[in-house]
Amino acid sequence: MPQRLNFRIDAREVFMYAAGLAFLTLAKTKNVLRGYSTPKPFPIADIERCIAYDLKVVDEWLVHLAAYSGNTLTVRGKNVLELGPGSDLGVGLYLLAKGAAAYHACDVHDLTQSAPASFYSALFERILKIHTECDEKFLRSQLDGARPSAASKLRVVVRADFDLLAAFGKESIDLVFSQAAFEHFDDIERTVEQLSAVCKPGATIVAEIDLKTHSRWINAKDPNNIYRYADWIYRTFYFRGIPNRVRPYQYKQAFERHGWTRVSITPIEQTSPSRRGAVYVADRFRAAENEMNSLSIILCAQKVQA
Repeated sequence: MPQRLNFRIDAREVFMYAAGLAFLTLAKTKNVLRGYSTPKPFPIADIERCIAYDLKVVDEWLVHLAAYSGNTLTVRGKNVLELGPGSDLGVGLYLLAKGAAAYHACDVHDLTQSAPASFYSALFERILKIHTECDEKFLRSQLDGARPSAASKLRVVVRADFDLLAAFGKESIDLVFSQAAFEHFDDIERTVEQLSAVCKPGATIVAEIDLKTHSRWINAKDPNNIYRYADWIYRTFYFRGIPNRVRPYQYKQAFERHGWTRVSITPIEQTSPSRRGAVYVADRFRAAENEMNSLSIILCAQKVQA
């Protein structure tokens, strides 16, 4: 019996290894042919689902912010930066409705242009049900000025070099939020260094980081699939935005190196106990410090006070 069990496990691992290579090939091919176009797991045409997603993301950020700060921090009156706004500006408009002084966003892909007017009409209706005192005219005016005016309180900057300092200037940001963006950054050190430059002393970041493989079928079957491969194999499938395979301890170290303190890493999704230790990973991910049971995390940190 034990031998048969081991055979079944090994056969599954071989299958998942091969299946992962197929999905990596598919992902790279798709990127070459179509570029990066779907930041959400569903299209912008699914308006109600997109709106629900945006509102949920903001509400969850604020729960984590309150827990991290001991209920001493809110978005009211703050200059907020989001890294990677995705397919629409629902998050920014919702943050303005909640009292943010300004919302800034930076991305390398110009994706927010794809959101139709019907999306925003439905979004405003939802926001006004939640915040009845909100000024819809104000929100619409900020949406209209999001691109042409640097003075807009809803400002989106698209830069291929993702240069945050050039986009927003030194020490201009109070709060940073990010939803499943950090895992797509090629150079974590540079990104954190730039955040340190644009954030004011005492600024806070709340970032959800998805550590899993992103291809949808294999994501559910084998969430740590991307960690099976040696670096030289994984580099073969490189395209800009491929998951970077940076682990929680590496994010923590990067923030601490660049002047952030009270760095908190909280797992929000983990592998089931029955699957722990059952997946083969490349040598460099086998040490306990990699916390391979963590599938997604919330990172919170505060920039050191001057």
